[in-house]
Amino acid sequence: MNDFSAPGWASRGPEAIKQLQLFFDHAPIGLSWRELDEHGLLGRNVVNRRFCELVGLSPQEASNIENIRQITHPDDWARQQELTAEIHAGRRNGFVLEKRYLRRDGTEVRCELTVVVVRGADGRVTHHFGMIEDVSARYIAEQEVRRSEARWRTYLKIASEILYAITPEGVYKFVSDAWTPKLGHEIDDILGRPYTQFVHPEDVAVLREFIGETLELGVNPRGIEYRVLHKDGSWVWHATTGSSYTDRDGRRAFFGVGRDITIRRKAQDELKLALARREELEQIVNRSPSIVVLWLAEENWPVAYVSQSIRQFGYSPEDFTGRRLSFRGITHSDDRERVGAEVEAHANAGHHEYSQEYRIVCGDGSVRWVDDHTVVRFDLAGNVTHHEGLITDITMRKDAEDRDRSLRERDLRLAGEVQHQLRPHVFPDIGEVEIEALSQASLHIGGDYYDVLPVDGRRWGFVIADVAGKGPAAALMMASCRATLRLCAAGERSAATVVKRVNRAVHNDMPRGMFISLFYGILDLDTNRLTYVRAGHEPALLIRAGSTAPELLAAGGLALGFDEGPVFDSMLEETEIDLLPGDLLSLYTDGITEAANASGEEFGRDRLVSALSGQDQTPLPRVVEKLNRYLRQFSALASRHDDRTLLLVRAR
Repeated sequence: MNDFSAPGWASRGPEAIKQLQLFFDHAPIGLSWRELDEHGLLGRNVVNRRFCELVGLSPQEASNIENIRQITHPDDWARQQELTAEIHAGRRNGFVLEKRYLRRDGTEVRCELTVVVVRGADGRVTHHFGMIEDVSARYIAEQEVRRSEARWRTYLKIASEILYAITPEGVYKFVSDAWTPKLGHEIDDILGRPYTQFVHPEDVAVLREFIGETLELGVNPRGIEYRVLHKDGSWVWHATTGSSYTDRDGRRAFFGVGRDITIRRKAQDELKLALARREELEQIVNRSPSIVVLWLAEENWPVAYVSQSIRQFGYSPEDFTGRRLSFRGITHSDDRERVGAEVEAHANAGHHEYSQEYRIVCGDGSVRWVDDHTVVRFDLAGNVTHHEGLITDITMRKDAEDRDRSLRERDLRLAGEVQHQLRPHVFPDIGEVEIEALSQASLHIGGDYYDVLPVDGRRWGFVIADVAGKGPAAALMMASCRATLRLCAAGERSAATVVKRVNRAVHNDMPRGMFISLFYGILDLDTNRLTYVRAGHEPALLIRAGSTAPELLAAGGLALGFDEGPVFDSMLEETEIDLLPGDLLSLYTDGITEAANASGEEFGRDRLVSALSGQDQTPLPRVVEKLNRYLRQFSALASRHDDRTLLLVRAR
């Protein structure tokens, strides 16, 4: 199939020829090459196994270029001939073309064809070299995206390619989420900026011409390759296809789909060089820092081939090809079962490619993290025969991630401990009332706040607040609100006056888009009268002794931070209510009532009332414990995204 038995190869030795043949035959992409004699006549087309699998021809059939022409879509063959003519005219040294192969079984396969040539000292073309990759799945996905907005949104989230739109003025109007993990920039740093700022200066003209051509054609049948700027300053090779669309202003704009081809470009350059100097072909894989391994789909994963770069892990290729070791055997014991299960699941699902991250044990006993991108090989019956892995050491990246995560978690834990100290741990011994609380942050630190504070000798303040948002910013605003409220509450008998002062104090420090909802009440122990205000917070629940129907303390008011004074002050209502022995006052945040189960149903106020009713003789710590258990059981299978806080006050 590969013609490596020619006399010129005999001097390289049987082992070199064997390894070269193995690489050529089992490459994950289709490979072909042709030689031109001194008269410019092309020889037969030499192809590998993957090439035959893609186009549906036997090696003998594919060796005749006429058979290739017959299964190529006529439009694509014409374009290919035009580009080939430009090569022989000296106007280019290669091209990339998306083309369709009409297989004899009636199926159509879309492939991306990359052609490069080698020229002699006189400039004459001596070799044609081609690579084809199956892009049918990508083409189908792009069509699906255009047909369904819902599918489009899903694809934007999961697509490994970068999708982007450029306005007629040449600025980015949209880029998909894949940009950040692929190229490092945040999305907001891209939008509204000219695309020329992110394209290599040598490639700007090529991309500009491609965009202009696409806007004329509507859908561009060819693709181009160019370099894109990574946030770290490096240049990443991308291949892009394009189409045009009409924007909201009725103008023609450009839509592109780009993917990282850096590895392929590197392999392409190395393969091109090796074709010119055939004796170096067997060294291409071994020069790569990544490890190429071909293993059989059998128990323990016996290795048929592994590149010399395996030596970086303290092993030799012969350790594996001689069956002394297997890749399953050097997989870390804590990862072995998971990796095996994933491999089996991918094979059973018929996946042709998959990626994994796991640890391997090196020859000296050390442990390294690797990224394993694997191509699965099937026989004609659809059974898995081989796995071809490209294994890259990612230990430094994993170590950096672990350090960053550890530092973040340490800082958050310290912040959480500080915030924990700001909340009451032991409530004051007030003979007239019983007090208990529940506080659970969704992260290490949260934006909920509750407090019990003295006003004067016979009056106590009870407060609960919820800062919009989570994390450090919400925690800082909570601490500011707490300090200001305690300062303003001392000696002030009017709940409204206190909250108005707090609003004026925190308004100017409130970040844009953030606000604080708050309920504050002052209980006079001599009269058991509660004077309260509600600044945009959940209505407090008052459950009278012996009753199951709650009273909502729902006085009007605007949340803190929206207005500095006049509007806030005018909307804030101060109301009074008497507490009788056994009456239970419940202050809570929406993290409790909006807690959801796996089906999206919220816990709600009715369930909260049900959990608190009929507890006249139950100690408040026990009431809180039962409510917490009920709440956890209800939302056990759903993620928690909000802080949960509850403050109970019961008159004696």
